[in-house]
Amino acid sequence: MSVIKKIIANEIINSLGYPTLQGKLFLDDNRFVISNISSLDPEADLPVKELRDNEKERYNGLGSKKAAAYINNLLGPKLIGVSPLKQTDIDSWLIKADGTKDKSNLGVNTISLISKLVANAGALVSGQQPYVYLNEKFIQSSHLTLEVKKLPTPLFTLLTAGKGGQTDLDFKEFLIFPSSAFPYHQSYQISVDLYHNLRKLFKMKFFTNLDALDAIKQSVESMNLHYGQDIFASINFQAETYFNQRYTIKDKEQPLTSEEYIKYIKEIIKKYLLLVIIDPLEANDLIANKNFSEDIKTDFYLASEKQILFNQITTAVLKLNEIGTITEFFDQVIKLKTNKLNYIISAGHGETNDDFVADLSVALQAEFIKFGPPVHSENVTKYNRLLDIEKELKLS
Repeated sequence: MSVIKKIIANEIINSLGYPTLQGKLFLDDNRFVISNISSLDPEADLPVKELRDNEKERYNGLGSKKAAAYINNLLGPKLIGVSPLKQTDIDSWLIKADGTKDKSNLGVNTISLISKLVANAGALVSGQQPYVYLNEKFIQSSHLTLEVKKLPTPLFTLLTAGKGGQTDLDFKEFLIFPSSAFPYHQSYQISVDLYHNLRKLFKMKFFTNLDALDAIKQSVESMNLHYGQDIFASINFQAETYFNQRYTIKDKEQPLTSEEYIKYIKEIIKKYLLLVIIDPLEANDLIANKNFSEDIKTDFYLASEKQILFNQITTAVLKLNEIGTITEFFDQVIKLKTNKLNYIISAGHGETNDDFVADLSVALQAEFIKFGPPVHSENVTKYNRLLDIEKELKLS
């Protein structure tokens, strides 16, 4: 059986123009795999830390040379001769080698990259597609039955706001997802057409969040599709970006109290038939979160990216690079399944052309995926990978 011969890493640039890591794992039979790791949002308050160079004169301190050196000189050499099939053992060793809760010694970017490389190499050695291999590994570690029989429902981003976004709106992402009656390839085609149709009709001229929702609804209907039947809407609010004791949004002249804002959210959920909403309230607005979730979470998918809110929602948003190793990701999914919660598997903040997350989402039979707009290579490489899997599973 093939074993690891060498692991090397180098700094590459992600979709946001900042450094991240690429790794290559060579087997002793000279086969190899390549993986990239997406980056964390440097402004987000997250439970894990990346290892960055902190050289202010270079990439604003976000260089990844130190992390690459850790892999090339410290971690990689210690894995020579080890079977890539030993995913759990290698992941446990990485966690122990780091020795911190937030992965601040080695960096979650360093740890996640090696774990992904090992998983891809394991699939190669076993002669299986990554989604098949990962599914088997999950079943072995969880002792749960999880048959690969469908593709996750894609949440396609049509509009983005805030830093790096295309609009000056408050809500971070306006998303849609086609009915499950459509096969994946048709859902993809419809969403691409809708993405372009929205821009053709409205030229990205939106003054309020409701303007954007109205535009999406009209764009759907202009394509002879039924809004709320063929196409459903979703919003990723990320409310912390417009919360400062009160919620300040363009749809209202005055900042809203938590009670007023919750009433407003309920109104737009009803008016626009929203079925998936992500982080509608600021995470530290504790009483409001509790009251809102108790009142409304049974009616649709109430989701969050914030781990501190996972006990108040129906659906968790999971990102590998915000968790760490493949094994830890599996453990998080096991916890969610045990508590009868759904999960959305999402791409990262600063992405690359790596399509591993597509295989991971199929392997774990996620309810939804969130890979961004159906344009730009870092996104479409993941959506296109699902086209391949759809054909392999004979779902098209």
